[in-house]
Amino acid sequence: MSKTLNKIHTTICPVCGSVEIEHFLSCKDYLTTKEQFEICKCKVCSFAFTQDFPVESEIGRYYDAPEYVSHSDTHKGLINFLYHQVRKISLRSKARLVSKYAEIKKGMLLDIGSGTGYFMNKMKERKWIVTGVEISEDARKYAKQKFGIDSQASEYLYEIPCKTKDVITMWHVLEHLEHLNRVLEYIQGVLKDNGTLVVALPNKDSLDARHYGEFWAAYDVPRHLWHFSPADFEHLAKRRQFELIAVKPMYFDTFYISMLSEKNKGTFLGSLVGLVKGGFFFLRSIGKPDRVSSLVYILKKKQLNKI
Repeated sequence: MSKTLNKIHTTICPVCGSVEIEHFLSCKDYLTTKEQFEICKCKVCSFAFTQDFPVESEIGRYYDAPEYVSHSDTHKGLINFLYHQVRKISLRSKARLVSKYAEIKKGMLLDIGSGTGYFMNKMKERKWIVTGVEISEDARKYAKQKFGIDSQASEYLYEIPCKTKDVITMWHVLEHLEHLNRVLEYIQGVLKDNGTLVVALPNKDSLDARHYGEFWAAYDVPRHLWHFSPADFEHLAKRRQFELIAVKPMYFDTFYISMLSEKNKGTFLGSLVGLVKGGFFFLRSIGKPDRVSSLVYILKKKQLNKI
């Protein structure tokens, strides 16, 4: 990658290393600036990425909106109200999933992109020792005020000693991180032997992604830099010495993303239309995780004696 005018221009696929890159979509930043961004795709492995995205030190202004709920915790509007209602359910589900696949009832957990601290607090209630890494100072302050949890700035990730965490979670975070392979390399080192990595990501091959195209809310340019399918992510995980154990659907995301996508289109009564369409996509994706808007990947750190 080379930096030009404080932007990152990608010439080599971060997943497979190919230099065969082609145009995929042009999408608008619907949240803040209304700028157009290009999404490119690798001709070899089909991994997609936002082209010419702002460097990490300058991308903050694209998150500076009260609607960005993971940082602001706003309840304003129907979409954000429903987000909070669903979160109450999903927090319990996430906690159970972590305990099941980590195969321990409590341990050392690192939540990267910990936002306003709700997931960390849920795991803390279950007696886990939690640490959060969060780029937003306001979100870190909120987590401290509401839950008494100290989250760390992004640089802390590279200060954590090797083999000290039983579980690392990234709930819709990896797609935001500029240094994709570097972060996964560090995570691999920080996890204990047989440690568990849990990563939630939008699925660019989902039914709703194909239906909405450039309006699909989970493209979310330029905040989302990388756009994965299940095959993309499995390929990347293997290259970074992780073994994929399971893939779980996040069915509720289908409704949320469909509502936002209809809003992007400017649809009259978009939230209601999105709920109906989300229900349609939900019914068509039951039992078929590769069709769902968002997926949770559960991975284990590979041991050196494994081939």
